[in-house]
Amino acid sequence: MTTERLQELFDSQRTAFLADGPATAQARIDRIDRLKAMLLDGGDRLTAAIRDDYGTRPESLSLIADVVSGLGEMTYLQKNLASWMRPQRPQPLARLFGVTMETHAVPLGVVGVIAPWNFPLQLLMQPAAAALAAGNRVMLRPSSALPRMSAVLAELAPQYFAPEELVVVTKEVASGAQFAALPFDHLFFTGSTETGRRIQRAAADNLTPVTLELGGKNPAVVARTADVRRAADRIGAARMVNSGQTCLSPDYAFVPEESADAFVEALLDGWRKRYPVVSGNEQYVSLIDDDAYQRIMGLLDDARAKGATVRSADEEPADPVRRQIAPTVVTGVTDAMEISREEIFGPVLAVHTYGAVDEVIDYLAPRPSPLGAYWYGDDDAAFRRFFARTRSGSVNRNDFGLVNAMHHLPFGGVGRSGMGNYHGKFGFDTFSHLRPIAAQPTPLSLASIIATPHSRRLAKGIARYADQQRKAVAKRLGG
Repeated sequence: MTTERLQELFDSQRTAFLADGPATAQARIDRIDRLKAMLLDGGDRLTAAIRDDYGTRPESLSLIADVVSGLGEMTYLQKNLASWMRPQRPQPLARLFGVTMETHAVPLGVVGVIAPWNFPLQLLMQPAAAALAAGNRVMLRPSSALPRMSAVLAELAPQYFAPEELVVVTKEVASGAQFAALPFDHLFFTGSTETGRRIQRAAADNLTPVTLELGGKNPAVVARTADVRRAADRIGAARMVNSGQTCLSPDYAFVPEESADAFVEALLDGWRKRYPVVSGNEQYVSLIDDDAYQRIMGLLDDARAKGATVRSADEEPADPVRRQIAPTVVTGVTDAMEISREEIFGPVLAVHTYGAVDEVIDYLAPRPSPLGAYWYGDDDAAFRRFFARTRSGSVNRNDFGLVNAMHHLPFGGVGRSGMGNYHGKFGFDTFSHLRPIAAQPTPLSLASIIATPHSRRLAKGIARYADQQRKAVAKRLGG
């Protein structure tokens, strides 16, 4: 690891940021245009490299999810960043006394972005675009699990950016731990909860603020108001996005007791129509590596051994050479099984049954908060009760990943599924410091009021105010 080179890259960005001052709106728009151009011009090479890194992953999926998906948000950032940059001037009562106030969204400085392997470009470029919109310099650390894609990206970046603007740091330059240990002004990480813990520890030595986009066991609830077959088809499709290797993918479904059999059969039917053959299917995404394949097979073996029913949508349920596991549903799951505790992150869906919605709420409420929750059914009292009494980063009704697709909404986790959020204005705010200015042009001085000695008149006036507040609070409390 060439730690000297890593430090040189960081220092060049910090020096340039301090020397140039905050970037103009036009400079930021230009940088985002160059980010778009890098993705689009290099799209064929990047998607081919991702395919080769995975073993089997359709280039069309990478084009949709990794190259094209963030373009709309980038344009939205470009259209709005000038207005977000303008100083905000509140109009409180203090202005009557001559006090002036304004708040400026100023760039933080040098931002680090660490991306995972499941959507390796999307989850690198979307936070990078928000950081550039906020006027920062950006260092990107792609996943070590995709060496071919990382190499192509590292070759492309200097064609569009000076290294003091944006630079790609591959594993040949630094490990993820070394990257996270740099004294960034903000560090953005997407990945597993366990790796997120290590990232936060590394950043803590420098008091670097972090945004962590993690995962968890995302539940999907099929309400009694839902069309069971339609819900099964949509949940089944959502489970199979990137072969389930998606932080927003539903991990387990809760189905009314009387509809369980119909749900499972509809789920399997939908999978069979979508994937009549799995092994060797070039449209069926491989698991990222042998460890992932063995881990998921181990979860299925453990569930089966402890009494669960495991059903596959294919007569050949697994191909260890291509690391392809057929879509699989597991029923009869209990808390004794590893699959009930561990995030699956693969093409497997666990199905639970329930009698009343409150049973689902009572099951989910004490468990770690996932990144997303899904409700299939009407926006009724049962849904609002579910929303009020459970926690998750977001809630999506009747479809997969809606919140993630809307750049007018904040996207982020809570608790073990992460901290902080981004997308649209929320990303701009994440990578900005709201720096206020207050001025007092009149002879009245706050310091002169606070500093001792205090006059008897001032002391009595403050005591009278405190007594009035005490009585008001006591009245509200019924005292």
